[in-house]
Amino acid sequence: MLKNYFKIAWRNLVRNKTYSFLILSGLATGMTCAVALWLYVQNELSYDRYHQRAGDIYRVNLNIKWESNEYKLGLASAPFANTLQQEYPEIQNSLRVKKGEQLFRVGNKSLNAKEIICADSTLFSFFDYTFIEGNPRTALPTKNSAILTEKLALALFNKTTGLIGKTVVVKDDIPFAISAVIRNPPGNHHLKFDAVLPYTNEDISRVRLDKWDGFNTLTYVLLRKGSRAAQLERKLPAFYKKYIAEVIGDTDGTKVKFAMSLQPLTDIHLKSSHLMGEENGGNLNYVYTFSVIGFFILLIAIVNYVNLSTAKSAGRAREIGVRKAVGSRWSQLVGQFLAESVLTTFLALLISMLLLNALLPFFNQISGKTLAIDFSNITTIGFFVGFALLTGLLSGLYPALILSRFKPALVLKGAAEKAGKGILFRQSLVVFQFFISMVMIAGTITVYRQLHFMRDTKLGFNQQQVIVIPLKNQSLQQTATVLRSKILQSPSVSHASLTNGSIGNQLNNKTTFSFYKRGGEQSISSEYFDVDPDFTEVLQIHVVEGSSFSAVPDRDSSNAILINQAVMKRLGWKSYKDGLVELDAQKVPVTGVISDFHLRSLHNRIEPLILVLKKEKADNLLVKVSEDNMAATLHYIESTFHEVNPGQPFEYDFLDQAFAKQYRSDEQKGHLFLVFSAIAVIIACLGLFGLATFTAEQRTKEIGVRKVLGASVASIVSLLSKDFLKLVLIAIVIAVPAGWYWMRIWLQDFAYKTSVDWWIFALAGLLSLVVAIITISFQSIKAALTNPVASLKSE
Repeated sequence: MLKNYFKIAWRNLVRNKTYSFLILSGLATGMTCAVALWLYVQNELSYDRYHQRAGDIYRVNLNIKWESNEYKLGLASAPFANTLQQEYPEIQNSLRVKKGEQLFRVGNKSLNAKEIICADSTLFSFFDYTFIEGNPRTALPTKNSAILTEKLALALFNKTTGLIGKTVVVKDDIPFAISAVIRNPPGNHHLKFDAVLPYTNEDISRVRLDKWDGFNTLTYVLLRKGSRAAQLERKLPAFYKKYIAEVIGDTDGTKVKFAMSLQPLTDIHLKSSHLMGEENGGNLNYVYTFSVIGFFILLIAIVNYVNLSTAKSAGRAREIGVRKAVGSRWSQLVGQFLAESVLTTFLALLISMLLLNALLPFFNQISGKTLAIDFSNITTIGFFVGFALLTGLLSGLYPALILSRFKPALVLKGAAEKAGKGILFRQSLVVFQFFISMVMIAGTITVYRQLHFMRDTKLGFNQQQVIVIPLKNQSLQQTATVLRSKILQSPSVSHASLTNGSIGNQLNNKTTFSFYKRGGEQSISSEYFDVDPDFTEVLQIHVVEGSSFSAVPDRDSSNAILINQAVMKRLGWKSYKDGLVELDAQKVPVTGVISDFHLRSLHNRIEPLILVLKKEKADNLLVKVSEDNMAATLHYIESTFHEVNPGQPFEYDFLDQAFAKQYRSDEQKGHLFLVFSAIAVIIACLGLFGLATFTAEQRTKEIGVRKVLGASVASIVSLLSKDFLKLVLIAIVIAVPAGWYWMRIWLQDFAYKTSVDWWIFALAGLLSLVVAIITISFQSIKAALTNPVASLKSE
């Protein structure tokens, strides 16, 4: 019986080539998109779930509020971990991790490792890594032990084995013995690193192990089996009062709201974008969005199948009538049509697998992932078989029920061909398809508009032609002033500035400053970093009041600070004059006020900032260069760098490119929106083209009669098109409020955002109408140009 079902199904597919092409192409495209987005979503949801104790691991997060200040941090301070473990028996183990970068040297070979972590030896009790050499139980035996990943091992030694006991020099002068080599951490691990160094080595980690108010350390706890995080969280306010309140000046426990929470390990990747410094991480909203997009694209393809199958029902009415007349049961007819839909979806699945294999590298490129499908895995094969079977049953169920209900007495007389059953349902499906397409078009326009807004918004300083040279080790910092002086000798260099601040990259130091004016005292939280006198000139930052550092005499250079307008606003000051700020236990007068500028992407609001004039310490050298002959200027800077710092690796970045990197994730999402919106429209148009084709076929004789009676081609095209265009217009009307609501929700993730204007929907609606008109007109014009003699000769 089944063999017969599939044989007939195959014959129908071969006989109706146009119908088969539309169905197969729509389903194959929809399934390809759904599977690609399923791979993306699955990867996002898989972060850190592979660790053996993942369900028992939590990160300590802090939410600190006082006056008008608020910190939301995924960080704690160094004493938290061990003290929590001692205080609460529910905690089996604790771990501290601090991210950073360091210079590594082996012989004459040196490189700057951008991603290293300083961690406790308990790292390997929490997270699962694959060891090439070494033992997780003894991986960090001393303060001068180092663990390399295979990536860094290959870069330094050109091999990954035989390295135990070998020495690498870190930070120019600190030797470390290699105690283990591990595989590169998986892509779905929230910690990215090239090497692990001991957290307790303060020369490298740069933490004060006894400092309670230095919030710079990722702190994890491993709970004992059966312990509940919610119960432990309820005990943590007492921990704050016992150990932290007095340290941060909250002696009576009422000035500061200090909330400690335990974030599950598996939530860190997708549920941390609200935390300071983690704004550009994963986002659960995107996972929901792409899940819905994948579902709706597949649904549009299924709707195509349903629509075309029911529209074509008149052509199979006589077949069904004959089958029923010779004794076919209702269940047999349903089985026949379901077999056809399942066969169709399995053929679409084969095409989809070929498309996925060809297009997955492109998808990885625009999504920033390294996704792959293991076709040798029985679970994967089972998933695809089940996916195709479910899609086939969903696609074929309604057409099977409709077609199997035809009454043989009527259809054999030709009555079914004149019946209008199912028209309203098919029209509703067309409206649904274009509703989804319209929302996705409007959404794509908004996403790209926000990206352009972020790129084009003035940041409050000039980032163009500014080269950033990192000075991450002590020897580079010691020669920084000489390097700056020599680079300034080039006529192509206008200004150069030394600073330990980060612009367009990591968080800067942040602490509480006390301000004084007319006998009053106020405390605010502010980012701060050290700069030299030329900092505002290099970045062309406007001084609103007072003077810049370049006007400060050398004798006063240790008592000079600049504050931004956000500080003034937070303090409620109208003028900086007579204002003092406590710095290094001294009350220092404010030198001037600079205009607000963005330190990071537009995901973040401009916060209070204090610039401190100090010439002796710098992590970065900013160089303002001319546009002319950039290659020669870079060559001069590099050769000067090597002259001053022989044997040191030269690295640089352009400041505008550093800012652009912050939007890379948003741009990837924008590309995905664009691609899948276009695919949704194409699939919807395939269905519309098929419906227009079958409508024209059903009205062939009517068109012939109208032409004989003098109807013009334009009037016939209008007749065939207007009903479909009405459906598209209805879809546009419904899509406007839904699209407006979704876009407002999406834009909430940005501190500075574009507006949702009426013209976005007008443009999206116009595009939908134009695409629909082109799709329908092709078939309508063809039908209108048909010779009426050919359509009426049988009459």
